[in-house]
Amino acid sequence: MTNGRTAKVPSAALPDLECACATIRRAARLVTLLYAQEIGPDLEPSQFALLFALSERPGASQTPLGRALGLDKTTLSRNLRLMMNNGWIKPAKSDDRRERGYALTPTGHALLARAKPRWERAQAKMRAAMGSSAWENMFRVMGDIVEAARKQAGAREV
Repeated sequence: MTNGRTAKVPSAALPDLECACATIRRAARLVTLLYAQEIGPDLEPSQFALLFALSERPGASQTPLGRALGLDKTTLSRNLRLMMNNGWIKPAKSDDRRERGYALTPTGHALLARAKPRWERAQAKMRAAMGSSAWENMFRVMGDIVEAARKQAGAREV
């Protein structure tokens, strides 16, 4: 209070909304911005994650990729199509014969190899800013969040 009146709160100092969705989305946007700045303009963080997933599981189809990365079908299809058009991935045999699988092309492998040190730099910056204990706790808590959301949304695990 100032002179018996309630002080006005400047709009820039709005209170945090105590909402799991708003808080997680804000954190995701800010972390994505950091990773995008580090990885560079050639590759979005979500595309890096897709390339990395396909390097680990060549032939993975859309369903397991979408579940593993938490991407909806439309976003995943758009990214896969763009990555195919860029020559980063190609169709491949899938474990599920009902769906097309994907694998990295030599161009995709080279792009991932160039991006990985920049991704590691983003990882190191986040870990340093958070501290090791908070970094490790983040993965535990985020795992709990993912599981709770999957259960409530009725989503199946990968």
